[in-house]
Amino acid sequence: MKVSLDRFMEHGYIILPDVVPPDRLERLRREVGRMVEHRQELSRQQRTPDQPPGGWWEASAQPRLSFDKDVMDADAAFVFECLAGETTLGVCRQLIDAEQIALHNLNCMCSPVSHDFGPAEWHRDIAPGDPAPLQGMIDNMTAHGPSYLQWNIALYDDSVLWVVPKSHLRVNTKEENRQLAENPSIPLPGSMPVELKAGQGVVYTHLLLHWGSNYSRKMRRALHPGYRPFGYHAMPNVHWRHWEPGFYHHLTSETRSLFETWDKLYLDEMDRFGDVFKTVIDRNHDAFDTAFRRLHTSPHGAMVSLVMLSKLADRLYLLKHTPAPASSLWGIGRDIAYLGRRFTTQEVHDLRQRFSTLDKRLQFPDIRSAPGFQGTSSAYHPDDMPSDFGINDFVKGWN
Repeated sequence: MKVSLDRFMEHGYIILPDVVPPDRLERLRREVGRMVEHRQELSRQQRTPDQPPGGWWEASAQPRLSFDKDVMDADAAFVFECLAGETTLGVCRQLIDAEQIALHNLNCMCSPVSHDFGPAEWHRDIAPGDPAPLQGMIDNMTAHGPSYLQWNIALYDDSVLWVVPKSHLRVNTKEENRQLAENPSIPLPGSMPVELKAGQGVVYTHLLLHWGSNYSRKMRRALHPGYRPFGYHAMPNVHWRHWEPGFYHHLTSETRSLFETWDKLYLDEMDRFGDVFKTVIDRNHDAFDTAFRRLHTSPHGAMVSLVMLSKLADRLYLLKHTPAPASSLWGIGRDIAYLGRRFTTQEVHDLRQRFSTLDKRLQFPDIRSAPGFQGTSSAYHPDDMPSDFGINDFVKGWN
């Protein structure tokens, strides 16, 4: 399946036919259906008194499978053959310029079971200023190509997703912000539905303004994987994961080998982050330059990678200084816990201090609204990178 990077970069998404070929569709529906039934039974068994009879699954507007947890046997593991195939992973390898592409997310979005929940809210799949201001991530993508791709792959006809084409290359307009503030759950100017027939898929950037238009009881099974690079030109806009190793015994040897390789890449990346942090803690300017260039090899946009590192440094501080579970701080939690073992409590305190000046440059003096993001208000600027602060200023601030 050949795809056009130029077309993707222009519009922010591409609709593709036969992502699930016709001869695989029924089998995939059957295996996903078995997983849904298994998850629904667990939800009923685990319900709390404040939940409906079906537990959290029945209470959810968009219940989801997580394939690393919900694949029960080798038959159900067939889903991984689709997520690691030429029509998915192979397409991502054409669109992302990197040494390796790995799975980041392993979800399936499903329809609610008890009643219609209606529309969600327009958003980009980032928080205000996190992992970096929107304009910085746009510049990162413009200079280096996409660094994260997510999919909706329809197992049944699906028109839930709406998008604003080309919105991935700009911040919100004043008109969009005004409407989002008034009502974030109606069509935006210039928006359109993504009409998918069963077996079709849409691959899109998480920076695109998009909307879950109607969470109804109409049968919905939409595979929702995400893919990110290693050996990219900068820190990817998404650089964590949402799957736990441990399900490999259900996989074919070839697919298992892929996941084992990806697991090592995630941990190796944590080591690279740790190498940079060690030079910052030690105030070793030359070593910092060398370690940072291993993460950001491009001559363009180094500040956005530094901002992303500052966010990770902050979460590392919370890991050591608060009772917050690791899984609430960074992806699955396992990776940041692995990184945290390299540093003492005092060292992560010092690390946070080194990043404090940059962190203040990224903030407003107060909490402000941020329509069109995951989270509607924040003290962090949702759009703009610091205009008067660079890498040299960061290094000078260590003293």
